[in-house]
Amino acid sequence: MKKIYLIVAALLLALALLITGSVILDKQLEKDSSFISDRVDFDKTAYSFTSDVTTGANVNSAFSLMEMQVTENEKTLKDLSDVASEHEIIFTDLGELEVDAMLTEEEWGLRIQEGINASNINEYNRLCSNLFYYNQLDRKTKQTYLEIYISLLNYTDSFYICSIDPDEIDYAFNCVMGDHPEIFYVNGYMFTKYTIEGVIIKVEFTPGYTMDEDKAGEYFAYIKAYKDAFLKGISKTATDYEKIKYTYEFVILNTEYDLNSEENQNILSVFMYRKSVCQGYSKAFQYLLSELDVQSALVVGYVSSNEGHAWNIVKCNGQYYYIDCTWGDSSYMNNPSSSSGMGINYDYLNITTEELEKTHIIDNFADIPECTSIRDNYYVREGYYFSSVDESQISEVFNRAINEGRASVEIKCSDAKTYDKMGVYLLDENHIFDYMPASTDTLTYVKNTEMYIYSFPLNN
Repeated sequence: MKKIYLIVAALLLALALLITGSVILDKQLEKDSSFISDRVDFDKTAYSFTSDVTTGANVNSAFSLMEMQVTENEKTLKDLSDVASEHEIIFTDLGELEVDAMLTEEEWGLRIQEGINASNINEYNRLCSNLFYYNQLDRKTKQTYLEIYISLLNYTDSFYICSIDPDEIDYAFNCVMGDHPEIFYVNGYMFTKYTIEGVIIKVEFTPGYTMDEDKAGEYFAYIKAYKDAFLKGISKTATDYEKIKYTYEFVILNTEYDLNSEENQNILSVFMYRKSVCQGYSKAFQYLLSELDVQSALVVGYVSSNEGHAWNIVKCNGQYYYIDCTWGDSSYMNNPSSSSGMGINYDYLNITTEELEKTHIIDNFADIPECTSIRDNYYVREGYYFSSVDESQISEVFNRAINEGRASVEIKCSDAKTYDKMGVYLLDENHIFDYMPASTDTLTYVKNTEMYIYSFPLNN
């Protein structure tokens, strides 16, 4: 007698509790409402959503962009006697260098000494031209961004920045950190305002380094070793989709989710210790994709009951998509079953804004474009996407999975109506056994009602 086990993992956002359950019935599945409700991710359990974990800053302190240490100082000057209000006109590829600050000749000289000059501004303007946040900036803020970026690369102790607007400086700094996961040795900055009668005339910018330059250099050797191993498995001539999928899998398969991991707000946690939290996953994913010339950026916000979280936006074949590597890792979800049988869940690989917002709240420091395309969604590209109950497509999907030795089969439906019809056909009418291996007498399956996905393990 054929039996079906239903496992529905439901996350109640208001309570931040994960609910799982099973039902055993002969031949035909009858729903038990006690196990069914709205949910986030069918595999999501453990660290983030159990009562053993407190909420707030200590729970997955997810995104240092929102937690950067910024210290403000102010020094009052009596007059302008020691300030040079005029300076040499400097031209860059961005245009004439805009200087709001009133600096002395010595202060100008220190900028040049630290490499903050027209030549480097031009060079890094070119190198940053394809970066996500840099491309959103106006000309003046790009200049501020580049001054900060150059200072961080050169391990500058402090310098006088051309801008005197603290908000512009902070925004530019966040954009630098959002574009450059390789700057793992900075966790904030201090700025000192010099004022006369309450008016800012110049700002000294002092980066907050977490280690000295020699130590950072040692860590870069580990990063290179990891990167070289990564690059061996993919060709730079691969398609954008192939590069993104490969990077997603590589990070997940080589990283364990661990709230107590070292350096877990930057790429060192992944590349050195192989353990991290969401920001480490996201920055590592971003860094590796940049080595394959695919644009990606860190995005921050919340999930569950105001739990901080970080994920990525990527540009694939000219369209933007969201990706959440952390939610793709079964070590985070604490679930032995997964979409591929390798500890990977693909539900959050190249998804739309509409899909993301069912489970995530975007609270980013900069604007994010609307992601609307499904062309390069994992399920669409792999042939697991159904806009109707197509029996021949279902048969092809199951046969391919069985022949490839996959541990499970996933079916993603285009909408709620198709999802319900698929459930009636496969489960209520028991047609699922027409596609499972002949030896299958008992079936366990998983529902992701938010994303319209059914998952059928093949090793029942």
